[in-house]
Amino acid sequence: MCRRTSVLAVAPKPILHSPRPLIDKKSAAVNSVAKFWTNMMIQPLKGLRGAVWVAAAGLACAATALAFVYQTDRELVATGDFDGDGRQDVVILDHSTGKYRLGYQEADGSFKWVNYRLSGVIDATGLTVGRFLDPKKDALLVLSADATQLNLIDASDRGMTAKAVSLPFNLLGPSVAAPVNLGTAPDAPQDLLVASIYNDPTPNKISLIRNGGGKFEDVVAETDAPDRLTMPNPVVLKAGGPEVVAGMWTTAKAATFRVVDYHSGKAQVLVEAAGLPKDADYAIGHFRGRPLPEVIIYQKGTNTVTIRTIEEDGGAFKLGEAKSADLGKPVRLAVPAGDAPNEHLVMLFGKGESAEVFKLDEGNAPVSIQSIAAKQGDLIFGAVGMGKTLLVLTGPDYSKFSSDDLAFQWSGTTYATGAAGKLASLADNDDATVPDIRKFIVDTLAKEHVTSAADMRAYTNTIPGSKVDYAMVPVPGGEYVMGSPDSEKGRAADEGPQHKVKISPFWMGKCEITWNEYELFMYPDDEKKLRADNPTEEYVNKVSDAVTRPSKPYMEMSFGMGKDGYPAISMTQHAANKYCQWLSAKTGHFYRLPTEAEWEYACRAGTTTAYSFGDDVSKLGEYAWFEDNSDFKYQKVGKKKPNPWGLYDMHGNVAEWCLDQYEPNYDKFVGQMAVDPWIRATKPYPHSVRGGSYDDEAAKLRSAARRFSDKSWKMRDPQLPKSIWWLTDAQFLGFRIVRPLAVPSAEALQKYWTSGVEKDN
Repeated sequence: MCRRTSVLAVAPKPILHSPRPLIDKKSAAVNSVAKFWTNMMIQPLKGLRGAVWVAAAGLACAATALAFVYQTDRELVATGDFDGDGRQDVVILDHSTGKYRLGYQEADGSFKWVNYRLSGVIDATGLTVGRFLDPKKDALLVLSADATQLNLIDASDRGMTAKAVSLPFNLLGPSVAAPVNLGTAPDAPQDLLVASIYNDPTPNKISLIRNGGGKFEDVVAETDAPDRLTMPNPVVLKAGGPEVVAGMWTTAKAATFRVVDYHSGKAQVLVEAAGLPKDADYAIGHFRGRPLPEVIIYQKGTNTVTIRTIEEDGGAFKLGEAKSADLGKPVRLAVPAGDAPNEHLVMLFGKGESAEVFKLDEGNAPVSIQSIAAKQGDLIFGAVGMGKTLLVLTGPDYSKFSSDDLAFQWSGTTYATGAAGKLASLADNDDATVPDIRKFIVDTLAKEHVTSAADMRAYTNTIPGSKVDYAMVPVPGGEYVMGSPDSEKGRAADEGPQHKVKISPFWMGKCEITWNEYELFMYPDDEKKLRADNPTEEYVNKVSDAVTRPSKPYMEMSFGMGKDGYPAISMTQHAANKYCQWLSAKTGHFYRLPTEAEWEYACRAGTTTAYSFGDDVSKLGEYAWFEDNSDFKYQKVGKKKPNPWGLYDMHGNVAEWCLDQYEPNYDKFVGQMAVDPWIRATKPYPHSVRGGSYDDEAAKLRSAARRFSDKSWKMRDPQLPKSIWWLTDAQFLGFRIVRPLAVPSAEALQKYWTSGVEKDN
């Protein structure tokens, strides 16, 4: 997280001087690429449909940059309205892994960051944002030159990842892209410009591709280019005008900045500046409130920026005189911020130690009006301007990625500190598997013809690829009173007030999950070896193998109490959730942890007494392992009497994870019929645990008795940071699974299997 420092007094104007003039389009440098632009300008537009859109002249000024992409050392950052709510959202793409993080802007200028998603592209070279699928929503396009990949992604759903669609491309090395309009209506889905770099004999090519319902199969122009296009972005130079493409065209020795209009299917160069350093970067904005914007050109790591106004002369555009300013420290990134036509220039310096907000005076001199610094030990990785909101991305100075954000709001004179947030983690997750697993579940359910509670039967299943069995018992839906009465002996305050609950039908594990079952998930290499003797469908293997598995524990996790037929223990709730996801992928049945309400309902099995067998505690030893008969260790599952619904060890042996965030009372449910309640977790601790264990006294094994997780359960964990999979000091804790009759949406499945919080629990 970063903080805003006090507003600085207006700084002295940086020294302005006229550098070696940037060459305009009449210069000799431009003649060297004249052939390319001539070819592009005379290239016929194949299959042109409809009238070419021409912007009306003389409209009021309000030009702004659209979905601008910024490039940092490791990330590409862009804006776009992905969910179509009229507010600008943010995407951050990691070059190396192709993971991208989406921040959806809320009404108050804060951002809802969702779990990272996979673009399907590794070593990404380009990112662009455009209205490729819906004229009212932006979509993502991620490119990899080395893999010759263009993946189109619908980012409109906040809850779930849409599968990336790989676009066909017949050239080598698609490097960068930009949205264009090839003569279609301005409110239609956008067409595409793609620059490719590995072709022979001319490496660089420009392709203009018409959008055919998101398929992009109609190449209407394909031309050799003498230079490599980098950092293309859609911009509007004049209010009411068309979106055109700004970008740098680079050679091994130099770069040229150009703005090009492709609406006719031919390239019309609007402005350009040649003779720039080969690694020059740029920003465009209305920094002086003029009808037309200014272009800021800079070289990362140097102190100097060059400012060029865009001017209109007889209906044509041109660049004004080049002026430069020495800012006294090396520039890292320049970003326009604010609402056109009164934007500011935000510049990051050094390695991201600081940022400053500038305005341009009448002589185009940058004047600092505010300083922004990251908190101690952090750097500023990037910034994004979205109207009155300025989003600053920060992270620890040792990190490769941004990890926090701070949204500043323009107050009329300064940017005031707004909402702070945490970006989505880039730690590996398996969210992308959820849609495929759900499809497998739905297909399996259709084959089994189990559509109502009347169809539910007890069953024993073998985990595919093994010889390990597990048994499930049907639990009928119904109503009951959750919690214990004040008169119940041994009652704790967190067991009330009593309240009515309605539960939908589900199956529940006849016994607690054993090591026989859990070790198949725990040791993937050993599990894969079993498949030779127990073959299963390759699709099942592929989907289940994509689910994340536990890290190898540092110690023997049964602690010498036994494994064959004994309950698995000492896993985190995260680990139990992931087992449920893995088993669902293996079997085509939807498994998850029970909610507290489901667990107590199943434990009671229609009873209202302290235990499922009554109130006589002297009978407990017939049904449960606890401190009086366990010899201070867990025992094999299913060796005591079951409850009335055929469930074993609901009282004792090992305590069992539930899905819920632990709440100290049931006040929120009083006075209503709670239907399938689930208190979804919003923080890592505490989570609810039920059933009591071999190490507990009798009162803690009652049907209504509750317990909650604690950080001390990891106290002796030798890992730093502590394991997300194992609890070294919870040798009394395991879990059992449930299978609801109804299969929820993919979004809901993801929430059940991640529990909605950090994995530290």
